[in-house]
Amino acid sequence: MQNTGTGFTPAVDVVIAVHSSGRPIERAVASAFDGGLAANQDGGVRVSVVCHNIEAAEIRRRLPAETAGQVRWLTCHDGIPSPAGPFNAGIAAADGEYACIMGSDDYLEQGSLAQWLTVARAGGAGAVIAPQRHADGSKIRTPPVRAGRKSRLDPVRDRLSYRTAPLGLISTREIRRHNLTFTAGLKTGEDQEFSSRLWFGGGRIDYARGAGHYVVGADAKDRVTYTRRPVADELSFATRLVASEWFEGLPDAGRRAIVVKLLRVHVFGLVGVRAAHGGWSGTDIAELAAVARSLLAAAPGAADPMAIADRRLLDTILDGGAEPAALLAAAAARRRFGRPETLFARGIRNNLNPESPLRFMAASLLV
Repeated sequence: MQNTGTGFTPAVDVVIAVHSSGRPIERAVASAFDGGLAANQDGGVRVSVVCHNIEAAEIRRRLPAETAGQVRWLTCHDGIPSPAGPFNAGIAAADGEYACIMGSDDYLEQGSLAQWLTVARAGGAGAVIAPQRHADGSKIRTPPVRAGRKSRLDPVRDRLSYRTAPLGLISTREIRRHNLTFTAGLKTGEDQEFSSRLWFGGGRIDYARGAGHYVVGADAKDRVTYTRRPVADELSFATRLVASEWFEGLPDAGRRAIVVKLLRVHVFGLVGVRAAHGGWSGTDIAELAAVARSLLAAAPGAADPMAIADRRLLDTILDGGAEPAALLAAAAARRRFGRPETLFARGIRNNLNPESPLRFMAASLLV
């Protein structure tokens, strides 16, 4: 195979992880090379495809010969069904100014890399958060940054925790400084610690508002499957994160910002998903209560700015012995947007918090 990995220093190392020959890897690769930077040159782009538990030759066949020859082919045979391994392998091999990770189902809008790089270099950013959309054109409204905000984002006030996947550009110097890696061995949530330590690490974070989008392919949504596991295992990434020495060293506001996101997105989100895949047992509900308690213990006050309906669901979860019907009813109630209980938190002061319902929703609409 042609070696495109040495002899130059790219501005951006794009790392694409792939584990199946059925993925549209050719689209992802083409979009990276069409990102506005010259291929395999100093100051340009290098595209590394990390073949995960599959032979590179099998993936290479999907690409035109000329394009395949421009790619740096890497392999990761760890036998673990998680993107952590291949992403870590690709990032470890990156020596450009910035790294950019991609899923094999996804792609970039034309010229995106050059536009993001312009943002990064303008302020010497440690990371640039890319705007996202789905393949059907609908926006992905995370993170819900402050209105009009582009530069020097604040991890709490700009709610960076809601961008779990670190998509965009990440300074390789920042990666090495914090020793950032995706958490191996987890079935889900392998990117939580990586992104949290990046957003809260003190480096400059900019948002490429108005630039090209990172596009989440429809193939990815079509192929998502849910594997039923014990609740404690399903949410182990969250309990592991808040038990870490790094998390314990964060200021109170940072710990609360991370925990309120974990509760809203992952704990609450699991209620409906699990109901559709086998329902809730008494053991499940008890495990969910234990997870919620551990998160709250790690960041007292994190639930204060939640909507009244969210707090009712949280109280139902914390009961630990609620009937499944009560759990599902509380989860449904928090999705009835527009009602006072979904718009306001308990207490006037809590409604001024960046995580309060009205401030959060307004920011999301303006992304």
